[in-house]
Amino acid sequence: MPAMKKLLPRKLAAMLLTAFVASGCSGMLDVEDPSRYIDENLNDERTFAALANGVEGNFTTMAGVVINSGLLSDELMHTGTWTGYEDADKGRYRAGDGSDAGASGSWLVTRTQAQKAEERFVKVLGDAAYDKEYTARVKAVEGWTYLLMGMYACEGVATPNGPAVSDIEMYKAAIPVLTRAIELATRAKLTNYANMARAGRARANLMAGNFDAALADAQAIPAGFSYFAKFSEQGTSNALVTLIHHTENKAAGLDSRRWSQVDTIAGFLRDKWSNELDTRVKIVHRVGNRLGVDGRTKYYSHDKYKVRGDDIAMTHWREMRLIEAEVHYRKGNLQLAIDRMNVVRASANLPALANPGTPQGVLDRLLEERFATLFLEGQRANDLYRFNLFPSVIGTGYSTKFPLNTNEVRNNPNITPIRDCPKVS
Repeated sequence: MPAMKKLLPRKLAAMLLTAFVASGCSGMLDVEDPSRYIDENLNDERTFAALANGVEGNFTTMAGVVINSGLLSDELMHTGTWTGYEDADKGRYRAGDGSDAGASGSWLVTRTQAQKAEERFVKVLGDAAYDKEYTARVKAVEGWTYLLMGMYACEGVATPNGPAVSDIEMYKAAIPVLTRAIELATRAKLTNYANMARAGRARANLMAGNFDAALADAQAIPAGFSYFAKFSEQGTSNALVTLIHHTENKAAGLDSRRWSQVDTIAGFLRDKWSNELDTRVKIVHRVGNRLGVDGRTKYYSHDKYKVRGDDIAMTHWREMRLIEAEVHYRKGNLQLAIDRMNVVRASANLPALANPGTPQGVLDRLLEERFATLFLEGQRANDLYRFNLFPSVIGTGYSTKFPLNTNEVRNNPNITPIRDCPKVS
């Protein structure tokens, strides 16, 4: 029954969102269907919450992104027969080849849906729309789409049909939109969405190099906060279960670079610094010749998501503490950086880290904490990219991010047809 409660609003939201997007095409056919949603139907405040649900539901379909970015990094390796997964694992993605694993196309569509939804709310309600919870929600989603495009694609489009811009410019574009979302969510008394937008702004500021602003935002997020991409057993299922879990399809498993850290008896990674079991990284491996779908690769399955309805955290308070730690590291405050990491480790019942006394030592610990805390949440590849670790961790000649969506490249008149992602040299 709980899964059905999640499913039914999502189905209705999807129907209404489809009608909403298609409403601009009315008049193309003269045949009338009395059961069809039309533009006028959607100019009714009773549909607005469902429209916001649809926008947010499209935005939070994160499972495929987490898998493909995990394959690009040292989280996952290809253990199946799909060329798309193999391409991601080998860093072969090239712009214009039809590979859109970075999901930039989906986020471009969702951004437009969020903007059009806001326009509709204002058209019907005027300025009163900005006091409503659904307006705050779609504005928060809009801001997050800029952030995610910057993280996963080598470039993005900051304005409709605009030129391709760098990932840094996408982060910068996210910040004012998320600022507005914080204002609207605060006005509507939506504390969780205000925190969701602020957490996104903390991450965007960090990626854009605005370290003081990132620190202030992260510090404002309280312990216990989280925002999830939601899945269900009967509706949209979590592909990290259906495609890469040992109980279903074993198409990708823990990267072999991490196998030596796995305690196969206990089913966890061992913490690099204390050698204790790290319950944040749950791994299942059957020593008795458990292989992936390809029939030849040893298979170490994640066990973070166990059933199809398990949700994926998109951001949470632990990420915020690690953002604080990173800012302190970048400012040379090494003990403060270690202290913030230890808050996160305490929540995982791991012993506190000692300050190694060197910037490199603190960075090593920060990156390991981010790997474990954010495991299979879609951030590891971007960490390797921004700290220029692809050459030493993955190798040379690999794509470090995904290409901009192929359809956008082909149809946007302001983008040169043939482009390329950044690569390690």
